[in-house]
Amino acid sequence: MDDFKLTRDPLVSAILKRANARANQGLSDYGGTMADAKKPVIDWIGDAQEELWDAIVYLEKVKHLLGGNDAT
Repeated sequence: MDDFKLTRDPLVSAILKRANARANQGLSDYGGTMADAKKPVIDWIGDAQEELWDAIVYLEKVKHLLGGNDAT
């Protein structure tokens, strides 16, 4: 199935391939899909916030590596 392409854009194709692998790993690790997951909406919001805070830290690190402004 590696020959199947939803897009000719290699960047989008790489993202889709990683998303698929991550979804399959989650299914293996947790025994279900995100569609199957059940928890209160407020917990989903908290999970998303934590992911975004991590993303901000990663971006700050990359900015530092590129010689951007120091963290203040």
